[in-house]
Amino acid sequence: MIDQTLQEIFTSGVYLMLIGLVAASLFFAMAGFSELSSRALEGLLFLALAVFFFCLHLFLLFNHPAHSEMIPGPLHWCIAILAPVLIGLYLLMGLVSFVSSHTRPGLVKIFFGLTLLCYLYMLGAGWSADTKTILTAWYGGIWFNLELRTS
Repeated sequence: MIDQTLQEIFTSGVYLMLIGLVAASLFFAMAGFSELSSRALEGLLFLALAVFFFCLHLFLLFNHPAHSEMIPGPLHWCIAILAPVLIGLYLLMGLVSFVSSHTRPGLVKIFFGLTLLCYLYMLGAGWSADTKTILTAWYGGIWFNLELRTS
């Protein structure tokens, strides 16, 4: 599971559903925190949606027949599910920001998305699961910081 390429991760429809649910969860969590920081109570609705999508992700993950082969542990979940989600969110949010006349924040987000892609799937193909998980968690924190700062 650790040495999978992006092509192997995206070939299964279950992976795409799991990745989509985590992406929706992170997006709504970021939107919720952004709204709550501006003292709007709609942020609670967004956070509730984030919890709903993440619970749906967990339900699908644990009720899949090949659960133990797909994701044997939390470190592998970070590498196989969270890392592609963060790469996609960085690139999509960067493109949206770039197109909406926020050139610098958009380029920064695109840069971080591409560097995470290169670190995990090109340069770090032989790295340990611990290293990849720490890098993914660090980039996740940077993503929340960038999104809350630029919104």
